[in-house]
Amino acid sequence: MAKILGIGNAVLDIILKTDHYPHEDEELRALSRHHQVGGNVCNSLYVLNQLGHESSLMTTLGGDQSSKQLLNGLQERRIQTEHIQRFIQGQTPTSYVLLNEASGSRTITHYRDLPELSFDFFAKVEIEQYDWLHFEGRNIDNLSGMLNIAKTFLSHQPISLEVEKPRDGIEALLPQANVIFFSHHYAKAKGYANGRTLLEAMREKAPQAHLICTWGTEGAWYASPDKPVQHQPIETIPQAIDTLGAGDTFNAGVIDSLLNGKTLSEAVHAGSRLAARKCRQTGLDNLMTEIKDKRPLANIKQVTNAKTLVVPCDELPHSVVLIKYEDSIKAYENNCPHQDVPLNEAYKIDVNPFDKTMKCSVHDAFFNIEDGLCVEGPCINDELTAVAIEIDEQGDIYLAQ
Repeated sequence: MAKILGIGNAVLDIILKTDHYPHEDEELRALSRHHQVGGNVCNSLYVLNQLGHESSLMTTLGGDQSSKQLLNGLQERRIQTEHIQRFIQGQTPTSYVLLNEASGSRTITHYRDLPELSFDFFAKVEIEQYDWLHFEGRNIDNLSGMLNIAKTFLSHQPISLEVEKPRDGIEALLPQANVIFFSHHYAKAKGYANGRTLLEAMREKAPQAHLICTWGTEGAWYASPDKPVQHQPIETIPQAIDTLGAGDTFNAGVIDSLLNGKTLSEAVHAGSRLAARKCRQTGLDNLMTEIKDKRPLANIKQVTNAKTLVVPCDELPHSVVLIKYEDSIKAYENNCPHQDVPLNEAYKIDVNPFDKTMKCSVHDAFFNIEDGLCVEGPCINDELTAVAIEIDEQGDIYLAQ
């Protein structure tokens, strides 16, 4: 087990899951909403905890109510918080995340009104007690002094730097790090077509460092000092459920492998596997558990708006009713709330395409296809139990993870 110190932002993520990415001026109802700890370094530290390490965070927090929520979230993730710089003024940094259920992609709008970590606060911490220091490439004015102190006082501990966005002066800091993670956002902003061309250019600025550039579905490029740039293809998965935090998970996997004496090639491969594992679930919890490959309920080609498709489902207490509604697929447990019997107990489920309702075959309860609400019959205003589903690129329909 290693002791790892991460220096960067702690963010409160407000995640809204939607069935598609909203169009401009569209009013869209979210499928779900939840809050969680966010921020690149926070995510990586949480994954490193799951990999068996002890992680600590150095960041700033405000004095508002949300900061207490954020601090509680950090402690729940077992991230040590003894190096928190507190400010009375300012608000907790917040990210509003739209998670597209159809593709697993995420779109983020970030708000920050809080001072950055100060150089003086960093200088008072005994960084020599840690086995690895990981910095976010932000707060450049103070970061320069922090890296200088780290290089001066650390005898053997590696320093990693994440370069996510282009910031004035960040390239001058690259010679101070042993491992540098570049994002494809940074590469594209600098005019590079892929990770290979970026790393070939960055070798002149940081010849001493392991260099890595992730590029989404294109995989990752990496290079050790005096060795050619190599490419690691993406790890294929059946379906991407949630890509939020995948890059931070990749970084944690690389750091863990390097701490365990693996080569850079082995470390990048391990990071890719771990990031792919993360994309197969929502959130970052329980990343070390194995995911069993799921069987699809059906394919969208089998589902129409003229009749229901009832399919078995071992994971639920009832079978599942599938039906097309406008451009989406609706799924409900095949159980009428009136007397807890299948909707097709007596005969098939009748569909009224004009009223857009389904009728239970036992006591003629009519349910909206759109939301499962009973609009006529013995259980009026009761609802069918909705089933969360996901659809992959091939049109296969799965229970949501």
